[in-house]
Amino acid sequence: MTDLIADIRENIDTDWLSEYLGQHYAEELEYTDYSIEILKISIEDLKAENYQGIEHVEYVEFEDYDKIKTLFSEQESKAVKKEFEEDSKYYRDTHECSFMPCECNLSLFKAILYCNEEYVWSATTFSFSDY
Repeated sequence: MTDLIADIRENIDTDWLSEYLGQHYAEELEYTDYSIEILKISIEDLKAENYQGIEHVEYVEFEDYDKIKTLFSEQESKAVKKEFEEDSKYYRDTHECSFMPCECNLSLFKAILYCNEEYVWSATTFSFSDY
């Protein structure tokens, strides 16, 4: 099997990876002061779909794009910001609220996985609160 992340991503079960990242990392962020967790995995574990070897790299607070810019390239930073904006719009548009207009607070939590300093995959979870 190739060592190109794009090729590896084509050969792994990304639905399972999404579920794993969501359950083990993104959902756990709800109990912290952070919205993003940066993770890394070895290329061997990624190819084998062995996610127990995932390592924590960094936590980032929501909308701390200055911090994000220190961790990623300019292009990746913009992509992370855009993805948060798209997720926010999607969850707000699909949220059924008894208040009109909706005044619920949306919280997004994202786990982002890298391998060899290259983006592999991410998972997002969310919650709404009435305050």
